[in-house]
Amino acid sequence: MPYVLHFEARTVVLGEPAHLEELDALLRAGGTETRPTHWHGMSAGEPGAALNSVGTDLTAAQFWDRVDAGVFATARWPADLEDPLYLPAPPVWLQRARAWEYDPLAPALGAAPPGGWLRVPGWAGTENDDAGSPVGLLQLTDPDSFWVLGADADVLEVAELCKELALFRLGFDRLSAYFGPDDRIGCLRLPLICREPLEDELIARGTDIEPRFWE
Repeated sequence: MPYVLHFEARTVVLGEPAHLEELDALLRAGGTETRPTHWHGMSAGEPGAALNSVGTDLTAAQFWDRVDAGVFATARWPADLEDPLYLPAPPVWLQRARAWEYDPLAPALGAAPPGGWLRVPGWAGTENDDAGSPVGLLQLTDPDSFWVLGADADVLEVAELCKELALFRLGFDRLSAYFGPDDRIGCLRLPLICREPLEDELIARGTDIEPRFWE
């Protein structure tokens, strides 16, 4: 499940390498310069190199506009005027991609300072908030903490789990939750020390997780 992250007039997408390669090609076809990065600091030409992010200097609106531009640029139009004409659209995985925007003023409920990731619409103003989708455990902004991103119901469930773990595990008492102006939860933030116990507990409960850490 890709994560579209908007912050400071930039957009970075995390996800599966095959999806990121497709996105990178779409954006370039739409005239956008991209900054792809690879796992373990590898370069594009190295054997076994796999994408782990695609970055752009685009706001949310500009990003989705360039996605559509790439879709139209790569569309296969019918050769015969009498053939059916279908409106081009991004691949389904990108249509359903979940998006967040970093708000430096988002209030924190917990020990962390203000500033967190809030949910925003994705492609064509749509939004995928299906409970049971993978939960992202993402190290994004500093070496000492990570973020929990996912569907509203799943993030709230993880918050309750963290409260239980705080009774006997170090670090979970520093859980922070970030809410938008509509009181909708956007994300959770936890100290890095909580990573392994949280991963273990979520896996034991059958939760599909997608960890992305600086390693």
